[in-house]
Amino acid sequence: IFGHADVKRGVLLMLFGGLHKRTPEGISLRGDINVCIVGDPSCAKSQFLKYVVGFLPRAIYTSGKASSAAGLTASVAKDEDTGEFCIEAGALML
Repeated sequence: IFGHADVKRGVLLMLFGGLHKRTPEGISLRGDINVCIVGDPSCAKSQFLKYVVGFLPRAIYTSGKASSAAGLTASVAKDEDTGEFCIEAGALML
């Protein structure tokens, strides 16, 4: 994809992540960097993120067409080892 240097830089920084921090009050802050790409139609937004999902196992691609508010925050899944149901974090929580 030609151009879009700022979008490419943002996705690259997301892949590397940030530093975990601890505030003076003892609160732990995760160093994860999340990306929300917003723009006009036909600007290759989906192509950037689908490319990352192709080679990064922890990446989750979601779009407004195929997701609900409940599915973005949490979901119920069956544990493969125990067979019990558990709550897993959705795309927004990761």
